[in-house]
Amino acid sequence: MKIYTLIPMLCLFMAAQSFAQPNNSDKKVFITNESTINSDGLEYSPAFLESGIVFISTKPTAKRYKIKDKRIDKNIMSIFQAEREDNGLLKKPEPFAIELLSTVHEGPVTFDRTADNIFFTRNNVKNGKLKKAKDGIVKLKIYSAERVGKEWKNIEELPFNDDNSNTVHPSISVEGDALYFASDRPGGVGGLDIYVAYQRGGVWSEPENLGPGINTDGDEVFPYIHADGTLYFASSGHAGFGGLDIFTATNVGGTWSSPVNLSTPFNSENDDFGFILDRDKKNGYLSSNRPGGLGNDDIYSFYVFDGLDDALGVKPVVVKTMTFLVSDLESGAMLDSARISYTDIDNLTFSNAINAIQQEQGVDGENLVLRLPMDNTSLSGLTDSFGKFPLSLEGGNYVVIIEKEGFESQQIIVNSESEEGEIFIALDKAKPIDETLADLGTGDPSDSSGNNENGMSDLGSEDGFDDGVGIENVDDAFPSTIREGTVFQLSNIYYNFNDASIRPDARIDLDALAAFLNNYPDIEIELASHTDSRGGTRYNRQLSQKRAESAVGYLIDRGVNTSRLRAVGYGESELRNRCSDGVNCSEVEHQYNRRTEVRITKMDQEINIRFTTDTSAPASASESSNNYGPTYESQSSNTSEPSYSSSSDSGAAFQVVAGVFKNYDNAEKRYNKLQSYGYAPEIVNGGDTYTILVGVYYSLQEAQGVVQTLKSDYEIRSFVKR
Repeated sequence: MKIYTLIPMLCLFMAAQSFAQPNNSDKKVFITNESTINSDGLEYSPAFLESGIVFISTKPTAKRYKIKDKRIDKNIMSIFQAEREDNGLLKKPEPFAIELLSTVHEGPVTFDRTADNIFFTRNNVKNGKLKKAKDGIVKLKIYSAERVGKEWKNIEELPFNDDNSNTVHPSISVEGDALYFASDRPGGVGGLDIYVAYQRGGVWSEPENLGPGINTDGDEVFPYIHADGTLYFASSGHAGFGGLDIFTATNVGGTWSSPVNLSTPFNSENDDFGFILDRDKKNGYLSSNRPGGLGNDDIYSFYVFDGLDDALGVKPVVVKTMTFLVSDLESGAMLDSARISYTDIDNLTFSNAINAIQQEQGVDGENLVLRLPMDNTSLSGLTDSFGKFPLSLEGGNYVVIIEKEGFESQQIIVNSESEEGEIFIALDKAKPIDETLADLGTGDPSDSSGNNENGMSDLGSEDGFDDGVGIENVDDAFPSTIREGTVFQLSNIYYNFNDASIRPDARIDLDALAAFLNNYPDIEIELASHTDSRGGTRYNRQLSQKRAESAVGYLIDRGVNTSRLRAVGYGESELRNRCSDGVNCSEVEHQYNRRTEVRITKMDQEINIRFTTDTSAPASASESSNNYGPTYESQSSNTSEPSYSSSSDSGAAFQVVAGVFKNYDNAEKRYNKLQSYGYAPEIVNGGDTYTILVGVYYSLQEAQGVVQTLKSDYEIRSFVKR
């Protein structure tokens, strides 16, 4: 790919020194030629826009724009748009915005967050006439326009353009306050360099060169600034595979890191440039004239299975330390030699769970036991004489199984990114066989949620994490009980910037959800889409509504009756953290609010799920690859009530416990909080721990009512102890 003026051609590319770099094709990166939009000419430099992409092409937009640039022997470049089908594939392209068409070269383009403002490259035109520079060449400049209704109006030249230099390839930051671009203006490092201009108070600053760490004596072009502040650009000056290669760099404390080559398959021995990447860093597009394309430059889409940062090995590793404290639920004594087994379950999404259910069990509507291969994928250890087990985990979700001979095992979910400190686990004595059998169909008092009223554990800290460690409250984890009100986050559904259409990779979760709903015809759902707070409130609600409707439409196409589905776009109205309008948050914090959720609004029978250890070996070596991940078994249940019934409550005492703490100060904080809500709690000194006793009740229903009130009104988790 080359940068063109209307009259002569700017030769961009210098021979780059080839070098050896590890191939990342084994990182599950899939690249596809977008043959629907490519031609035998030039198609390059895509930009995300609403339901598709906008890109640049030498295809004539109309007869009057069939103007050949003799220097490149190709038609002038114009802006095109390709929307997506409901299945996520691109439709045939159409000219974009007739009011922006001209008889000169145009593009590339970039849009602000709300897509109400566009910045685009165009040849230097004054009063409708081409204006040559001192060297006799018509330079390229960056212009802006705003969307008024359905048209683009108020076209203006940006103030930092230079009549005698090229100013090209704009990319606007997500906040709209920084515009990155390439220019060969005087004072640069060499060739075309990357610059940034800041908008302060509605006025653009003088451009700043990104410096010799980014720029070289070759050409650095086609910058793309990601929402998280990562810069992607093409270069012929940094060591690469040949031609233009795509690089990435990050800014830490005002200093840019050394550029990292994206390697293959993003880069080839030819020109690779015009790279864009979605918010979740899994999908995007690039331009390339690599062999096998349809024309000189083609647009390719790509999908990175584990995300680009993981593929590049640049995702930061965060390790959190916590201590598990295991005690006897009845006596409060700390238990030594209790086995703690744990394994990462971040890949346990709705889709692979549902798919595994159908493969392993068929679809009989029964409840499920989640079987994890703990022998191969987990670590384990024993508590010491004080019942302690220290644990350091990398960021993510883990299932932790606590076992002790003579006691009922417990399973909880821990999100190591948000939790640290002490986690207290109280184990109940093992039940006789007849009691255990009686529990079938009435729920497991120590089920995988860890948050039932009979045996819930509590965190021993007041600082920085939730009062409970129930699986139903952990992002992207499969819930322990499917009931009315249960919410799944569909973690594989992603949308491009300002885009409401379903992308191909979203089928992973939606196909599984469709199968789930078709196999459980009594279930009705609300499918909800949420945005972060950036952008207008009305715009965000409209965009999220379109996204929810797209997902519902996909389910209807797969046989789910429309009467069972409700699409709701909540926009930014249900933020999950502090990142409201005007609050300075990182892209990771904003990403936490962008999600697609499914809420069970109606079902005839609850479905319980319990974790259990799978120690079975594969039947043969060929089967071992199929045993990666969870398997499932069935166990029926009609209610989530504890196994003992209220008919036998007479004379029994039920304690409501609102936490067991290793640290007295934390116990006192919980004590004071309960007092402020009108309760009369006690701090029970257990020698090595401090138990917060809310009260003693002689009715199970009364005790459970207190637990529910503490949770719903004051967000304090507690459990009932006999």
